[in-house]
Amino acid sequence: MDYLSIVEIWKYLRWLPKFILRRVFTKDRLSDLVLIDVQPRHESVRADLGEISSYAIWFQIINMTPFDIELDRAEIEFMCAGIKVTRQYIKKERFKAGQVGSLRIEGEIAPPKADQMARLHKENRSSISLHFEFNSSLHNFTKKRDNLDGVNVHFLNAEQRRKALENA
Repeated sequence: MDYLSIVEIWKYLRWLPKFILRRVFTKDRLSDLVLIDVQPRHESVRADLGEISSYAIWFQIINMTPFDIELDRAEIEFMCAGIKVTRQYIKKERFKAGQVGSLRIEGEIAPPKADQMARLHKENRSSISLHFEFNSSLHNFTKKRDNLDGVNVHFLNAEQRRKALENA
């Protein structure tokens, strides 16, 4: 709640010259005021290991800066059951000052990687690393999260794929 009140206060001080605002809100400070994590409720990460394998990750992005920001591009490394899947995201998304937004990243999983995930999915050692590039009226800045662990993946069709591999 403290951050939300800061956002409200700074809305009234936007008239300050940009050179002052740039000193107060450095690139690192803006990065610190943007929180990114997997969604806390329901199914936040899904891996479907069916015939055509895919994954989906739902992120929650909280913009605690007093400025509107725009996601310019992102790179996500999804480590799922010991297998790394990398995804580039280039669609621009806007987040208003104080907004709690969401972002869905999805992609395909190559068949050899899906096979390996099916073999090891019960161990479910999964993590996410991300690199987001944002634009704002003051600075372009980067937000990184390395090894966001404790990610619980909801697996679909993993047992069927594992059994098919055993029978082959």
